[in-house]
Amino acid sequence: MTNKELEDFFLEDDSAEEVEDVKLDIVQIQANLPKYSSQKLCEMIVCDRYFGFEHKLSVICMEELASRRLAGDAFKYEDHIAEISKEMPVLDLSGTPDIRAVLNQAISRKINR
Repeated sequence: MTNKELEDFFLEDDSAEEVEDVKLDIVQIQANLPKYSSQKLCEMIVCDRYFGFEHKLSVICMEELASRRLAGDAFKYEDHIAEISKEMPVLDLSGTPDIRAVLNQAISRKINR
């Protein structure tokens, strides 16, 4: 996608609502942790490791998995995390521009108009 295509994408519909920042509610997620399966907690940890996504959430999930193990849960979460991580494609961003910077630039142009 060229810069022109990206700019056109963001400027296509001036009547569209403003894009708002979406934040995870860590307190709500932490309150719901006991309801999540151990597999789901592992997936959240892999998201942090793969995408750099909410490290604090990853730590909270690890703490929950550790407390489950202390309570007698035999789920091998270390192995499951390693297995999921192996299934993820290798990211090679060495030849691509920083997508976050490009998107932020396009968003700021739309806001300034």
